[in-house]
Amino acid sequence: MLTLIYGSLTDRGDLRAENQDSILCLQGNPEDKNAALFVVADGMGGLSYGAMVSSFITDMFEEWWNEDLPEMMRAGRTDREDIRELLEQEIWDINNRILEFKRVNNTRCGSTLSLLLIYEDSFYIENMGDSRVYRLSSEGLCRLTVDQTLRAQLLREGRISEEELKSFKKKNVLTMCMGMFEVPESYFTIGELGTTETFMLCSDGLYNALEDKEISRVLERNDLSPEEKVNLLRRMIPIGEGKDNVSIIVVEAAQG
Repeated sequence: MLTLIYGSLTDRGDLRAENQDSILCLQGNPEDKNAALFVVADGMGGLSYGAMVSSFITDMFEEWWNEDLPEMMRAGRTDREDIRELLEQEIWDINNRILEFKRVNNTRCGSTLSLLLIYEDSFYIENMGDSRVYRLSSEGLCRLTVDQTLRAQLLREGRISEEELKSFKKKNVLTMCMGMFEVPESYFTIGELGTTETFMLCSDGLYNALEDKEISRVLERNDLSPEEKVNLLRRMIPIGEGKDNVSIIVVEAAQG
């Protein structure tokens, strides 16, 4: 039996005029199976297009949850590869819709995507851009996703050092996001749920403002609910330092 609780928030931060982030939190028992879906989408684009795109992504995944996922279950397509294929087909379809919107409106817009699907005793992660999914383990806070940014790519390839990163000017340049290319290349990973788990999804407005050790200390607190944890994390960002939109989802799951 899976017990799951979560807390979430999203706001415009301290400096932005508009919140272009969107979040989605769903849990239930489709076809009598334990499942939950969490999404953070950080939109980008002028004339509120970023907000429209991120909201469109969460709306489409809510539709996927209500229609495609139960249909897949009824068809018996519930092994790990089936679930991955269904998630990536949805990403492909949403990406095509965003590209068509950009073409018709002659505009530039897109969105990151961080997705956590919990199904029975497994978790699935799809990620595009620089929003992130973390997992709290006995070794501390572990990032489960890989940033698809120019600075992260240069660092992985050894073309820039950690010291040089401090003065790197193009830190926000994405190499992949929803609506960027005709072939969306998401980062995917899968894992088994332990007896107790804590996950956190967030946009860059959180992790650019707080250090991992600060986040970890909050997530480790057993005296706080997930809702209290997300609110505390938001309050920990010094006033005026919330330079971007801030979105946080904390998920706590227990099997027994």
